[in-house]
Amino acid sequence: MLRASMFSKWRRSAFRSLRDVGLFLKSSRADAALKSYRRGADTAPEAFDRLYGKAAHHDPWASGLPQYHYQRRKYDALVDMLPSRSFSLALDLGCGLGLLTERLAQRSQQVVGIDISSVAIRCAEQRTSSLRNVSFKQGDITDLDPAMNGTFDLVVVADTLYYLPPPLLDITLDSLAIRIQQLLRRDGILLVANHYFPLPLAETRLTKRIHAAFSSAPNLILIEEHKRAFFLASLYSSRPLFQTI
Repeated sequence: MLRASMFSKWRRSAFRSLRDVGLFLKSSRADAALKSYRRGADTAPEAFDRLYGKAAHHDPWASGLPQYHYQRRKYDALVDMLPSRSFSLALDLGCGLGLLTERLAQRSQQVVGIDISSVAIRCAEQRTSSLRNVSFKQGDITDLDPAMNGTFDLVVVADTLYYLPPPLLDITLDSLAIRIQQLLRRDGILLVANHYFPLPLAETRLTKRIHAAFSSAPNLILIEEHKRAFFLASLYSSRPLFQTI
């Protein structure tokens, strides 16, 4: 009974209309299609390119469709969780169509979006062509350029890591958390967000594993943790915000 009540509370806070349920149905179909493309021996970039290329409006997860409110509210909430300061250079890892990148541009002098799909990058560039402080490039989160180390004072990894295929994620998760931490300047901020449901589901267990890996990474300090419907967000600093003298 308590679990049902908790789920009902989260559901009411998540949706503005019943149409938002359709967003999750579309997302499930996109996830299934991605798995199918991967089984077809496509490389990771090819699989994501096929997914974006075949989807209506090149938006397989329907993140930007105006009839759905959830994803926009989620991105707005993530930006609100950031410290109230301006960032000089921000990085959106797994940027997709650049919907969150666009919001980060309001808080950053410059923001870079990286995604494995060249199709998504092309669409993101078209969407944000009027923003002079936004740029995009195709890249693989598991093979980041060492030249980016120590460059960013904000890195955001939202709804990205659980799309790594399970064997790769299992092997590289801890080292990947350390690799992403290396991108930060000494006073940098890292925001990690993933799906989270108030039930003992596989998705929730995976999200907990991902966030535990970042919490265990050296030189990352957990500042805040936020549980929302239906995501978990963890905010880290690359050094303590307050030092005891």
